[in-house]
Parts: sequence; structure tokens; C-alpha cells
Amino acid sequence: YKKLLKQIQYIIKISDNYQQELINTQDKLKKEIEERKKAEKKLKKISTRDQLTGLYNRREFEKIIKKEWKNAIRKFTPISIIMLDIDNFKEFNDTYGHLAGDNCLQKISKIMKNTLKRPRDFVARYGGEEFVAILPDTNQEGACNVAESLRKNIENAKIPHKNSSVSDYVTVSLGVATTNQADLLVYEELLDEADSALYKAKEKGRNRYISVEI
Repeated sequence: YKKLLKQIQYIIKISDNYQQELINTQDKLKKEIEERKKAEKKLKKISTRDQLTGLYNRREFEKIIKKEWKNAIRKFTPISIIMLDIDNFKEFNDTYGHLAGDNCLQKISKIMKNTLKRPRDFVARYGGEEFVAILPDTNQEGACNVAESLRKNIENAKIPHKNSSVSDYVTVSLGVATTNQADLLVYEELLDEADSALYKAKEKGRNRYISVEI
């Protein structure tokens, strides 16, 4: 009987040890899965975000504009694009240095994010000192209101720019393009129109927006 009891106790001990090892293994696997998910999330963020400003990058812009273009066609709704460029940014860098230039880009980015408040409004750094915004379900009047809000908010931030040809502070020029006929166009056409409007705004003296509808 004693021998049998010892065998049973031994088996129970082995079973307890096995269960504990199993629990430890499960905990370890959970931690590895959580760490892998965090790494994947971080990698995804890196691949879609501009590292300096934290805004979405050009690659993500192209993904989102295609998606919103399809929505505009399916729902017969307007869609607008705003191109924004910092006025005399080369002179800003020459005057204050590239670190100050980076800081300026970060401030502009924050203002843009705070100004575009609707859930589907999208803003990205397009390249250098140029930014782009997608305004789904937004007509020309609405897009102009957003463009003017962006212009005012950035000017009111009063970021010094003593060698600007426009103001003592950093200003921006904007090109706005809207269409109610996405089904008759491709998004590149609207983007080109916004870019052309941006350059017209620069030609007319900067610190303003020009709007077109196609």
C-alpha cells in the first residue's frame, strides 16, 4: 500500500510540474505574440508615416486617394484636394538653419492636423515643404473654407520669418481643386489642378489660396 501511495504521489507531482511548465509555456507564447503584434504595428506605422512630421507619407496618400475616389464615384459625392506649400521655405532654412526648418515643418504639421477635424479628412506630407489634404464629400465652398482656415491658423502661429518676401512670419500658399464628377476623371487630374492652383497662388503674391472646380 505504501509503495502504491508513493507511486501515486510521484505521478501527481509529475502532473503538477507538467501543468506548471504548460502554464509557463503559454505565458511565454502570449508575451511573444504581444511583442510581435507591437513590432508589426510599429513597422506598419513607420511604412505609412513621415518620420519628421508624424503625418502620413506620400505612399499612404496614394492609397487613401484611390479609396476615397472610389467612394466619390459610388456615392456621387464631391471630393476636394488641397495642396499647401510653405512660402519662401528655402530662405527660412538659409536664415535659421535646417534644425529650425525641421521644427517649422513639425509646427505646420500639427496645425494642419488640428485644423482638419473630420474623421475622414486626410493630410500627408507630399514632399519637402509641400503638403496635401484630401477632403471627401466636400464641395468647393467647403474646401475654400478649410483652405482659408489653414492659411489663417498658420499665419496666426507667428513663426518668425524675417527674410520672407510676404510677411515677418511664416505663411503658406494653397491650391484647391474640387470635382463633382469623379466618375468622369481620374484622381491624378484633380491633383494636377490643385498643383496648378497652388502655383497661381504663388504667382499672385503668396499667402493665399486659389480654387478651381472641374
